[in-house]
Amino acid sequence: MATSSPETRLRGLPLVLATFAVAVASFMNILDTTIAVVAVPTISGNLGATPSQGSWIFTIYSVCLAVVLPLSGWITRRYGQVRVFCIGLLLFTLTSWLCAIADTFNQLLLFRAFQGASGGLLVALSQSLLLRIWPPEKHGMALGIWGITSAVAPVLGPLLGGYITDNFGWPWIFLINLPVGAVSVYICWTLLRPFESETHRDPVDFVGLLLLMVGVICFQLFLDRGHELDWLASIQMRVLLVVAVFCFFLFLAWEVGEAHPVVDLSLFTYRNFVTGTALISVLYVCFVLATVLYPIWLQTAMGYTATWAGLVMAPFGLIPIVLMPLVGQRLRQWDARPTVTFGIIVFVAAYLLHAQTSTESTAGFVAGVRLFMGFAMPFAWMPLMVLALVGLPAEKMASATGIFNFVRMLASSMGTALGVTLWDQRTIYHRSRLAEDISADSPQYQQAMDMMAQRLPESQSALAVLDQSVTIQARTLALDDIFYLSAAVVSTLAILAWLLPAHGSTEETAS
Repeated sequence: MATSSPETRLRGLPLVLATFAVAVASFMNILDTTIAVVAVPTISGNLGATPSQGSWIFTIYSVCLAVVLPLSGWITRRYGQVRVFCIGLLLFTLTSWLCAIADTFNQLLLFRAFQGASGGLLVALSQSLLLRIWPPEKHGMALGIWGITSAVAPVLGPLLGGYITDNFGWPWIFLINLPVGAVSVYICWTLLRPFESETHRDPVDFVGLLLLMVGVICFQLFLDRGHELDWLASIQMRVLLVVAVFCFFLFLAWEVGEAHPVVDLSLFTYRNFVTGTALISVLYVCFVLATVLYPIWLQTAMGYTATWAGLVMAPFGLIPIVLMPLVGQRLRQWDARPTVTFGIIVFVAAYLLHAQTSTESTAGFVAGVRLFMGFAMPFAWMPLMVLALVGLPAEKMASATGIFNFVRMLASSMGTALGVTLWDQRTIYHRSRLAEDISADSPQYQQAMDMMAQRLPESQSALAVLDQSVTIQARTLALDDIFYLSAAVVSTLAILAWLLPAHGSTEETAS
């Protein structure tokens, strides 16, 4: 796959339209990863599913997306990058419509599976397509535009999902994709056909394909269902983990000697790619934890509605929209290492501010700390993404973006699963400590009971209110512990960032 020549390169309005269509396609997919989360209770109730079954709306989407991501390079080599992207975008739009008109819960799960699979192609190929249509000297800006989608969409998803579900009904969280998807398909097919990549009809590595699919599906199910089934205490979880690990090891052993591998493992010989992918995955884990746990705390502990929780989280995306393309473009002149270090320091400060959250925190405080974290994103996230991808051989770009996003997504799934479990464990710890402080013979307990007795006539009601107050306080303290841990983890990246080169070189070679 070669980059566009100066004669065929898009300029002016066609370049703007093509960039918009590609970036919006990626945005829709990432948005649909989170937009359905707040609508799950409503969807489950309307389609006659239990709350446990309802969580599969999210699980099956992420599982199918995870399977397709590492395969995107192989698929594009076989059928062509532009063709695969447009077909994936068309299928994503069609399955969005099918999700909206599903009559039964099983139908919805089937259509969500196809939606997730087509979405996996959009995430991986949107990056490589932007790098293909933009000139090499502006690759940083192109990745900055793509980075906006991955930074803003996870925050905007719950906000839009809550508002649409409350005011228009859950089918509209899928129907909004139809006009956007249709316009994007038309623009991409009209403008990007001259940029089609070469195809290679290599033999299909069925063994590697089967091992990878089984391994990814089992591991993603292990992560998504582990918290609900108490992790390794469940036989089902143990079986899934053993099968996943076994398939991954067999896959690696098989692919090393395979002439036409499903996944291009030679990418892991590029130091920039490995280091940048590892660092951005760790950073993304901590980012996702804050993005996922904070709205849950706002709704369960502070009584926020889904719409209001989304509103106070939304300021995070304001600064990245402006700064990401600018920082990406300037990286050709800047030494990326101090830029990343600065961004990480701001990230650490933002997590420490998050850790000051209490039951007395106002909506303004929450919005302010989210805005401050958004300031860190362009300086840490943007350079790492550029250095991980810019400079790779053009023919490896589709495979690289697929693996890059696969590792990032798998890391975020692991981090979220472990973070939710740790949050519960720390809640139990803090609750026991708080219970000791307000034991029946302590002055604090007597004072609290006297105050509540004046408002509540029955002692049982007073005890229930006290118990609820202790639980809320414990969950808040546990959330602060997660933020302190995130600050500690992210701070180590400031040292590791200096393993990267100063600039992304277009002549990057394998180390």
